[in-house]
Amino acid sequence: MGDQLDPQEVAQRIEAVLDGLDDTADAAAAGSARQAGEELVRLLMRFYGAGLEQIVTIARAGGGDAMVHRLASDPLVGGLLALHELHPVDVRARVEHAMATAKRKLGSHASDAELLGLDPDGTVRVQLSAGGCGAETVRQIVEESIAAVAPDTAGVAFIEAERGPTLLQIGLRSAR
Repeated sequence: MGDQLDPQEVAQRIEAVLDGLDDTADAAAAGSARQAGEELVRLLMRFYGAGLEQIVTIARAGGGDAMVHRLASDPLVGGLLALHELHPVDVRARVEHAMATAKRKLGSHASDAELLGLDPDGTVRVQLSAGGCGAETVRQIVEESIAAVAPDTAGVAFIEAERGPTLLQIGLRSAR
């Protein structure tokens, strides 16, 4: 059990397995298999969620909120707590922390991404001011940073900033 799991890889693998249940020749059987697979995932989520809730209760009783925060600081444990709505830090604060982390990684391009807000459906809105090849890197770093600490969001929606007027280069005329 010492292997480090990547929560995003696990989520993608679960989705791939569920999609694979649809790949049968009989459409009715595929639909039934997909429903059974989704029900299994729901039941396991409820089971593990109830267990995690007990762990948080016991940790809080034994070590206070500091212990729960310490548990949540681990990326894997924090992700599980977030998915089960047990994370001690609210999603807005975690998203703001993720944006600060992304900006540190972006260095001189940090001003190219600005957090606009968190929609009621959980979508994080980020405004991009960078265009060209750098925009894709900015998007990737922002998405990875947010997914790492706030997997309970519904993803990131990037909004392109309106471009201002084009700047003209004015040079000196030669003295011909």
